[in-house]
Amino acid sequence: MAGETAQISAVDWRAVVKKDRRHDGKFVYAAITTGIYCRPSCPARNPHRRNALIFLTTTQAERKGYVSCLRCHPSSLTPAEKSILAALDYVEAHLDQTMTLNTLSQVSDLSPHHLQETFKRMIGLSPKVFCDARRITHFKQHLRAGKAISDACYEVGYGSSRALYEKTRKGLGMTPSVYRRGGKGIHICFSITQSPLGRALVARTEQGVCTVLLGKDDAVLIRELRQEFPAAALRRKSNSKWKAVPSCWDPDPLLSKLPTSVQGRVFLARLWNYLQ
Repeated sequence: MAGETAQISAVDWRAVVKKDRRHDGKFVYAAITTGIYCRPSCPARNPHRRNALIFLTTTQAERKGYVSCLRCHPSSLTPAEKSILAALDYVEAHLDQTMTLNTLSQVSDLSPHHLQETFKRMIGLSPKVFCDARRITHFKQHLRAGKAISDACYEVGYGSSRALYEKTRKGLGMTPSVYRRGGKGIHICFSITQSPLGRALVARTEQGVCTVLLGKDDAVLIRELRQEFPAAALRRKSNSKWKAVPSCWDPDPLLSKLPTSVQGRVFLARLWNYLQ
């Protein structure tokens, strides 16, 4: 045991001492004296370093006879993570309804203030900004499906045409009517760069960002862009700001546990917000 303890790196132990949530999921540590293993961010009192072991997985810790901590839940989602996941699911399923902190508070079982702070810490955006990004994504989908602007407006929870134009002015990079016509008469510049979740295509007009896409292949992304804006003039160019895309993605451990599709939604929302 003593030999294993000596193998704990200074970086790992510093994460435990600082209760650094960014290291959750990368390893767990076990206290020899209690027989319990924890996340690096566990709020419990730290054991002495000489009495601590580091395991890369919860399975390894349990194979050695250690049991999961009831405070930090290293082998599952914490109560706070479950609350934020519930809020994410609610937003996606109720975009046609008024979304307030009080509503999400009831869904997540967190106070409005606690929800706001926890959501922003784990997702990297406020609930409002995330909801706005998802609404614009769904609004565009409705328009491409052939729905009238007014119908698409109410489908995603914009209570009036005024609210629609205020919210989509930057998110579309053009008016809704021009978007519905495939970007007719609009010049669009786009750039493709590597992101933490694959290749990222960012396109914009003189009015702002008009789309962000994720994929594995540049040719497929360009084809998707042309399908979204069949009547626009497209031009590929380099942009130093867009090459900094990875800097807007510092994922919380919760995100690594979510399906890839959900991670993609969060990343695109953060990227959209970053580029505004």
